[in-house]
Amino acid sequence: MYSGHVAELCILLLCVVAFFGYHIWLYNFENPCMGLIRVPTTMAKARQVWTRSICADDKDVITGVQTIRNSLMTVTLFTVAAGYIGARAIPEILLTPDMIQQLNLIQSHDPITRDGDGTSLLQPSVKLGIGLGTLFVCFLCFAQSARLYAHTGFLLKAQASKYKPSHWDFEAESLAIMGRAGLLFSIGIRCFFGFGILLLWILGPIALLIATMATLSCFFWMDFLPTPSRAQLHLLKSSDEHE
Repeated sequence: MYSGHVAELCILLLCVVAFFGYHIWLYNFENPCMGLIRVPTTMAKARQVWTRSICADDKDVITGVQTIRNSLMTVTLFTVAAGYIGARAIPEILLTPDMIQQLNLIQSHDPITRDGDGTSLLQPSVKLGIGLGTLFVCFLCFAQSARLYAHTGFLLKAQASKYKPSHWDFEAESLAIMGRAGLLFSIGIRCFFGFGILLLWILGPIALLIATMATLSCFFWMDFLPTPSRAQLHLLKSSDEHE
């Protein structure tokens, strides 16, 4: 193994550890950043409260079904996009012999690859295969999330029916299904970002490192929000009173 291959392997392991380590830190610690709102946790709690409120009042079933329909349309759009990219767009663009030759030439100019024998640790077609595998996981998560959202619509309607069995715990089952649907959607989104990182790995290990750090920075910016201070809340309340 050449020195460039060793360096690329180290960068790959660093990026994998950083990517998965961030999500382990995000989901397994109660308060990873003091003073910041953790968006995934807040949204999960909001889904639980929303589901309980829908199950508690039969009059809100129509509103609940409409909200589920909106979520289903969003997930379906992502599912179609992931399927099209993986099945049509990427293979037609990047799997042609001329494009593979061009990608080999591009990655040979990477500083780490150039210091070795001019070749990468893996061929571009292998890297693309790993990326398409990640995209397939993304597609499965979106498809399963859409399936659960579709079933939730029937479940919410059934819990308001006079024919529902008395021993059926609709609230518990609705909470479980909504929680799993939201989790699968989140995993699908993050796998979609991971596919983008792996796609840039084709250009070389430096592109992989930059893409990983940039994506994790975007994740942190999207996953955490600053908590409004008391002064800001008081100012907003005062402005609403004046209006």
